Amino acid sequence: MKWSWRIGQIRGIDIKVHITFIFALIWGASIWGGGGLPGMVYGVVLTLALFGFVLLHELGHSMMALRYGIGVEDIVLLPIGGVARLSKMPEEPKQELMVALAGPAVNLALMLVAAPVVVAALAAQAISGAAVGLPEMTRPGLVNFAWFIVAINLSLLIFNMIPAFPMDGGRVLRAFLAMKLRYGRATQIAAMVGKVFAILFGIFAMLSGNISLALVAFFVFMAAGAENQEVAVREQLRDVTVKEVLDRGAPVLAAGLPGYVAFERLVHSPYRALAVMDDAGEYAGIVTRSGLQRLWSNGVRGDLRGYVEPAGLRLEGDLSLNDARILMGDSKSAVAPVFTDGRYLGLLDIETIGRIVAMRRQGFLRDPRVIVQPTEA
Repeated sequence: MKWSWRIGQIRGIDIKVHITFIFALIWGASIWGGGGLPGMVYGVVLTLALFGFVLLHELGHSMMALRYGIGVEDIVLLPIGGVARLSKMPEEPKQELMVALAGPAVNLALMLVAAPVVVAALAAQAISGAAVGLPEMTRPGLVNFAWFIVAINLSLLIFNMIPAFPMDGGRVLRAFLAMKLRYGRATQIAAMVGKVFAILFGIFAMLSGNISLALVAFFVFMAAGAENQEVAVREQLRDVTVKEVLDRGAPVLAAGLPGYVAFERLVHSPYRALAVMDDAGEYAGIVTRSGLQRLWSNGVRGDLRGYVEPAGLRLEGDLSLNDARILMGDSKSAVAPVFTDGRYLGLLDIETIGRIVAMRRQGFLRDPRVIVQPTEA
């Protein structure tokens, strides 16, 4: 995530703080401070403690994800909370249920650790005959801080368990739905419920002037739609292999071909890149229009060997089209060569995948294996 600083690492997971986190510290100093410099300092301490609980919450999700073999890219702390970015979401309902519940379980554990201190203090008040009242959590003190731990973690537990997908409660809802329904349909229902809650959050935020809740409402609404769309794309592409959608008619170029000839062929073709074969007929790399034009303008001449770009990503023909899409996105590869048993089959470009998704979404293409390949105008 942009504008984030790495402040540490736990179990190989980068812990980052977004630059806007400073506004949370200012807010904590002004809201929780009891007056004067000492109060402001204590307000900052409470704010840091709050985000410490948020970090532990996200670590709960992350540790459970790692247990199921799911990678965790990083945890980013924002003014509105924390985000653990997983390499993928578990599609097995029981796994998603466990990952979703692991964060709130951490908050529950923190409450159970601090609650005895509060209960003991209240019992002591009752025994002494003094008026029984809850501690003032914004004032320094052991009992006050224990009550702060209980109150804040209870709030985090309740808020995160609201079934507003993709919050924890929403993921719990989808996991239960997916035990009975198709995963895509379960996601649609959970996303719809999440958007309803986001609208309710937004209305309440406008009436109360709560800016933080308004940001949460916006995040929930957008994230619910985005994940619903992502799952829909995944469902469309997961049962199709890369080799089934390759354009086998795409020309290949010989490495000894003059560079200007290759450039002319690319300019007059519908392809963004073409494969290059060496003298032994083996795959050598790709040439792209932009690459040829750039090198030619810089004075590079000669045959095609000086223009070949090694494709960093190589795909197997039996790979699902959805997995190929994810790999190409992660590696920022617009084009990738495809092989089966070391034999070159063709090039897959991201536009082909996008074309399949668009056509299926509009109902024009029920079978992704039947796809119109690029044609010259």
